[in-house]
Amino acid sequence: MSNSIREIGENIKNSQNFRGRVSFDEPLCNHTTMKVGGPAALFLEPADTLSAAEAFLKCFEAGVRVFVLGGGSNIVASDDGFCGAVISTKLMDSVTDEDFVLCCGAGAKIDSVLEYCAQRGIGGLETFAGLPATCGGAAYMNARCYSVDFSELIDRVEYIDLNELSQNSGANVECCVKMYHNTGNGKEWDYKLSPFMGKRTVITRVYLSGKKKDCSEIKAECEKYILDRTKKGHFRAPSAGSVFRNNREFGSPSGVLVDEAGLKGVSVGGAQIAPWHGNFIINTGKATAFDIKSLVELTEQKVFERTGFRMVPEIIFL
Repeated sequence: MSNSIREIGENIKNSQNFRGRVSFDEPLCNHTTMKVGGPAALFLEPADTLSAAEAFLKCFEAGVRVFVLGGGSNIVASDDGFCGAVISTKLMDSVTDEDFVLCCGAGAKIDSVLEYCAQRGIGGLETFAGLPATCGGAAYMNARCYSVDFSELIDRVEYIDLNELSQNSGANVECCVKMYHNTGNGKEWDYKLSPFMGKRTVITRVYLSGKKKDCSEIKAECEKYILDRTKKGHFRAPSAGSVFRNNREFGSPSGVLVDEAGLKGVSVGGAQIAPWHGNFIINTGKATAFDIKSLVELTEQKVFERTGFRMVPEIIFL
């Protein structure tokens, strides 16, 4: 870790506008569901929206690369780590509600939100039970579970406009905090597509529309979906969930294409295509990010050779 990174981190830590945690050389394997990844030179955990904005601003002013990390369920971090600042939403995990509209911090885990809902009789999110994601990540990726898109639940989204923030003098970062209202019009949302992809924005809060429902019914439905995920092997070994997007126009799901190519159970180092699910790559205990990337590339090539179809990875390599 360079002295400049430490100075930047200490500067953020001592800022009167920042609440949260600051650490150095933090192993990313401890923050991803795949359990791989070297150290992040600077690891920041802001406690609220304005602290997050302050952290981004300080990093921009210092010319430091930044990566936003949610639950780490869709990330494969490099074995070499990240020579910049990782800003985690972990502490931004509050959940409140008003008139059956949930206000969830970007770092609120889906299961925590569902537990909150089950206690208060707020239904609508049950199909997402067991999804190892945060609300911010689910909104950004427009997660899809059991034929329900996360965007169908979204009322509005609070976010930081990083373009405005980078041009801001630092006197007032609040002006860079915006609100997106989901009107349901146009093609801003689609399968695994959101209006936040490819833009310099960071989701900080997600407002979800719920409905009145019996508490016991919510709990029963959540248990049903978690049991189904368990039977499908979602929790048997560390993974990053579905590796490849499904292409509806092509027809067959990606897992079927991998299976038909005879690749289930194939390994590269400690990474293996799950013997029970063609669209999962698991860490058998000693996998590296290099192993996982190599296996993804091998799978892409073998499926292409057999079908002429190029699969698109859903996981993000950091």
